[in-house]
Amino acid sequence: MIQTILDALSYGGLYGLAALGIGLVFGVMRLVNFAHGELIAIGAYLFIVTIDLGLPLSILIAVTGTAILALLMEFSVFKRLRLAGPAVLLIASFGVSVFLQRFYEIIFGALPLSGQIAPWMTGVMEFGDTTITRGSIVTIILALILLGGMWFFIEKTTLGLQIRAASSDFQTARLLGVRSNRVIGAAFVFSGVLAAAVAFVLVTQRGSVDPLFGVNITILALVGTVIGGLGSLQGAALGGFAVGATISLLNSFLGNYRVYTYTWLFILVIIVLLVRPGGLISNKAVKERV
Repeated sequence: MIQTILDALSYGGLYGLAALGIGLVFGVMRLVNFAHGELIAIGAYLFIVTIDLGLPLSILIAVTGTAILALLMEFSVFKRLRLAGPAVLLIASFGVSVFLQRFYEIIFGALPLSGQIAPWMTGVMEFGDTTITRGSIVTIILALILLGGMWFFIEKTTLGLQIRAASSDFQTARLLGVRSNRVIGAAFVFSGVLAAAVAFVLVTQRGSVDPLFGVNITILALVGTVIGGLGSLQGAALGGFAVGATISLLNSFLGNYRVYTYTWLFILVIIVLLVRPGGLISNKAVKERV
């Protein structure tokens, strides 16, 4: 039971980080960035190809490379489409996602690329009769640090306040002096940093990466963003945590019937949206706080 609870917290924190990365970009641009999965994938690739340089340097390279790619997405594609409608932005993000998947196939190959990242995370710790995996503990600690850091940044810094204001009403924020290029660029950079953190946890668990590495978690994190409340950064993190924890608990309790995990998950998602169509934290509440 202890391991089940820790796994739920671990998965919840991981999906919360992924959903917050998506929510940051959606908040300031109203862009559902499906290419966020490719940010996670490039982070995992960079971890594997640089791990021989040592873990600290590998982390630095992976985080920097992922943030740079996120910024390149903004400058090369999305900056030119800021006045376009949501449908155009959605199609563009699909295009960027498919392009990067094919690009990864050319550079790294279509087959999975394997490597050992932080093998000590795959071990276990024993407390009497209780066995706890180190990966669960590390993931929970990492998620708490990053979510706490993002909370401090968004709530206590000037740039964070500008991002919150832009998430609530971008046009009004611009009229009040918020520099759009700076805010949007910061949102993409931080989404890249969060994607690198997610990539680190996933690649240590799986030990390999392929061009579709980040697709599944991105889709589920988007579900978390929707049930948390589109346009609410707190809601995105909360919704992502709820989705991840629910998946972990369903996998544990369904046992041999875990093949139906996603069926039950989406039944629960439909129920939540029927009760609260605007999400757990509605956009109206966010506007009032900002």
